[in-house]
Amino acid sequence: MTPVRAAAKSALRCASDWPRVGYVVGDISNSDELIRRAQDGDVHAFELLVEAQIPRLRRFARSFAHSDADADDLAQEALIKVYRSLRSYRFESAFTTWLYRVTKNCFMDTQRAADSRARATDRMAASAPPQTPVDPPDELLRKAEERECLWNAIAQVAPEFRTAIVLCDVEGLGIGEVAQIEKIPEGTVKSRLHRGRAQLARLLQNPAASGNQTTTAAVLPMEGMDVS
Repeated sequence: MTPVRAAAKSALRCASDWPRVGYVVGDISNSDELIRRAQDGDVHAFELLVEAQIPRLRRFARSFAHSDADADDLAQEALIKVYRSLRSYRFESAFTTWLYRVTKNCFMDTQRAADSRARATDRMAASAPPQTPVDPPDELLRKAEERECLWNAIAQVAPEFRTAIVLCDVEGLGIGEVAQIEKIPEGTVKSRLHRGRAQLARLLQNPAASGNQTTTAAVLPMEGMDVS
């Protein structure tokens, strides 16, 4: 295992496990010395630099993953990419803004690769001889927990809308902060947030389409919602 991957696993392991959204994340935007040390290859400085951001990155990753375990794997890969990209950080924006931008790109790349693999699997399945359908085990039919249902629905929202929902409604970032991360006008963020919430509401109102069995009233997100 490389030192960078070990540092990423260590950071994830040491962070609190899926804390509440109200968790206060320290401001590391002025930790220039830590950033410079990390850019010079100091793995411990990198661990200190991202430690406070781990809970946010994990929740952000959860909107692109199918389970908490998958989200941790995705967050770990994102941290590795962040470390390898550190030299491209020029101190022109807040470190956290740059961090979100890099991790989002990593998540999107991973999702595109997964979608490509899924399409290949579908093509193989379509060409295979038909098989007699087998009923799933009873436990697969149990009602999902509200949190799992909500994340499943969020994962089906269009990616550009999903990012606005997670950063604004889950993480509590302001419209201006999200605009900086996405490099788009604030009006576009507001539009995406509005359309994303509407899309999420439709998914929650249509359990068959989203794979959820929970009513909209039970899990429809509000600003600052708790998804822990």
